[in-house]
Amino acid sequence: MQMEGHDKTSSQPVQLLLLRSQQDGKKQSCFSHLAGTFLRDIMLRIEGLIAAVFTPVKENGDLNLDIIDQYVNHLVSQGVLNVFICGSTGEGASFSLAERKQLTEKWVSAGSGKLQNVIVHVGGISIPDSQDLATHAESVGVQGISTLPTVVFKPKNASKVAEHLKMLYDAAPKTPLLYYHLPGYTGVDILIEDLVNAVEKLGVPTFSGVKFTGANLKDLRRSIRLFGDKYMFPYGCDEQMLCVLPLGCRSFIGSTYNYAGRLYNKLIEVYKNGDMEMALKLLDKSQSLVGVLFAHSFDAGINKQVMSLVSEIDMGPPRHPIVYRSEGEMKKVRQELEEAGFFNGIY
Repeated sequence: MQMEGHDKTSSQPVQLLLLRSQQDGKKQSCFSHLAGTFLRDIMLRIEGLIAAVFTPVKENGDLNLDIIDQYVNHLVSQGVLNVFICGSTGEGASFSLAERKQLTEKWVSAGSGKLQNVIVHVGGISIPDSQDLATHAESVGVQGISTLPTVVFKPKNASKVAEHLKMLYDAAPKTPLLYYHLPGYTGVDILIEDLVNAVEKLGVPTFSGVKFTGANLKDLRRSIRLFGDKYMFPYGCDEQMLCVLPLGCRSFIGSTYNYAGRLYNKLIEVYKNGDMEMALKLLDKSQSLVGVLFAHSFDAGINKQVMSLVSEIDMGPPRHPIVYRSEGEMKKVRQELEEAGFFNGIY
């Protein structure tokens, strides 16, 4: 969740793009030579918040690219310096390939000199379409790409997902790649530990980790313990941030960071300083916010409308079939947010 103002000395997210290879068990920033070919392992390592951004549209449903510059400034004002575009929050699956490419280009240009990382979700029903999006994203200079599994003809196991990731590496061999684990939506519920093992066996040099939006915290912790020195595992359930910080999570991709970034940056800060009492109070605020959203059948639509309400940047309606809430319902949402203290203090 994000609002204005930010103490960059205490809670600004830290990012580091590493070109890595391993020699004698040590991480080095260099190129490794194998079988006459230079292999470059490009790793994306981010700490802090990554906003899963909404896709602004006009009332007629066309993209509203012009307001993305204002959107970037809104994020930066809260210390949210990384974005994840065209994911589930951004309704990526509801936009055409041409529209998704326009969005990628606009976020890269608008974020230049302001954002640290633009990560683009390129997943879809068709792997060739995903490869096309990945190649385009690399050509315009994104810092990372990500993909859900195919969701009509679904992969049966981690090895099949690893093969999918290898195909995207082939399409964008210079761009870090994150798998998007969202079993509640996709029905593809593999162990991430198994996926990482399959990826390392197959060889996907740009694999940088997993956006983990699942309930199996045992799998999350094991993955961090076994592979956290090599890969990132950003967590995707905003209101559970404090629950996973002790598990070793250092990065977080979420939708409410769009309009409550100060809250979450502060939560990370006080946790690092050992102030659990304040961290719990901030977690309670987060859960109060999310509780209001879930009371109104939480989805990308109401979340997008709350973003418009809080930021005063008109995100426009969601695309069909997501429900666009009535003016009357949104008045009720605002009242409930006010009663929860959302518009006061850290927000």
